[in-house]
Amino acid sequence: MKSFNQKTGVSKKRPVIERIEKLHPYKMINYLVISISCLLYAFLSYMFIKHLAFEIKGNIDFTLPKFFTVSTILLICSVYFTSEFLNAYRNDRISQLRKLLSYTLIAGLLFFISQAFAWMELLKDSGVMEINKSTNYLFAFSGLHIFYLLAGLVMSALLFYKYMMIEHDPVKSLIVATNPMEKIKLEVFRSYWHFIVFSWTLIFLMILFVF
Repeated sequence: MKSFNQKTGVSKKRPVIERIEKLHPYKMINYLVISISCLLYAFLSYMFIKHLAFEIKGNIDFTLPKFFTVSTILLICSVYFTSEFLNAYRNDRISQLRKLLSYTLIAGLLFFISQAFAWMELLKDSGVMEINKSTNYLFAFSGLHIFYLLAGLVMSALLFYKYMMIEHDPVKSLIVATNPMEKIKLEVFRSYWHFIVFSWTLIFLMILFVF
């Protein structure tokens, strides 16, 4: 779309549209996935809170498993590693980048394991049967987030393997360090991972304070 400049008599592109047009396809797809996911999370949150407000009567004796807290802390800590990706890339530190990816991958796997323990603890509680519909929403939130997490783990594993194979090869390391596409891939992965962390943190806080 273009707007008309009355002073110069020349039409020019609107800044927002121009920035969108300049986005790399990878970034565009990433932002689209994040936007759709946010809408889905918002819809589930609305239905969940509406269910608690209008369908559940009486007090619910519900204790959030401690492993949910542990998993949340692990995921938040991983933000530090992903935030250092571009610094390592700009300084041509492929080995450091590989280490940061390994730490991110480990944090993601530990989060997955902690989530499994949390649900095992939750399902052992007989009180869960009293809030069956509510736990269905919890399963929906957790299951959807695990799906996004698995996609992030696959991305981090692929990047980790790639940098592991070239970190001791000066020529290949130089090629990667000077390839603009590598920076784009790291930016896409970083923003996607931060979305995973941010979305789960909001879900955790909602679950923590709503019950």
